[in-house]
Amino acid sequence: MRYPADQKAKARAALLQSATRALRQSGFNGVGVDALAASAGVTSGAFYSNFSGKEALLKEVIDANLGQPFIDPGTGTPAERRERLKDYLEMYISAQHCADPANGCVMPTLSADVARSAAAVRETYGRRMRELVDKIARVVEGEAVDAEKRAWSVVVLMVGAVSIARALPAGPDAQAVLDAALQRAFAVIDGRLERRGQSIRHPEVRA
Repeated sequence: MRYPADQKAKARAALLQSATRALRQSGFNGVGVDALAASAGVTSGAFYSNFSGKEALLKEVIDANLGQPFIDPGTGTPAERRERLKDYLEMYISAQHCADPANGCVMPTLSADVARSAAAVRETYGRRMRELVDKIARVVEGEAVDAEKRAWSVVVLMVGAVSIARALPAGPDAQAVLDAALQRAFAVIDGRLERRGQSIRHPEVRA
């Protein structure tokens, strides 16, 4: 029997899409190859014809998803770009994002798995993370070196807040983590944090 020429490509795309949801939900060690294949409606043999193993799949998931979707840092005025970044962060550092890991960002769910993976996976993670930081640095206030530091701070606040809030029982403590991280991220973006040794001006809470 002859199969359509694009069948392998479709199987790979289906695997990548379904595996991304499964890995974000259950983690690298929480789901096996058979389950990943079944979730995509393909056989385990089809899995191995597209990926050499789970780490190869993890590498592809990271490459396709880390930092996506994200604001366009190249259009609009600086103030407009900062507002778009803040809007994105309000969506990211939120109870809704915490409650839906399967459809959320790969950074809070898979960073620990990447840290235990082979060099090729970590290199892909590093490249995509660098691209994300560069995008944020083009939006935040400050000179180039300072903007990069601020961008890293924003990423740390994003990932750390969601990770901790998810680990806490649902309730006021988890929400307090999200609120504090979001306010601090806004301050970092606007350059409202004073230099070392000086006081910090806390931002107003946005409605």
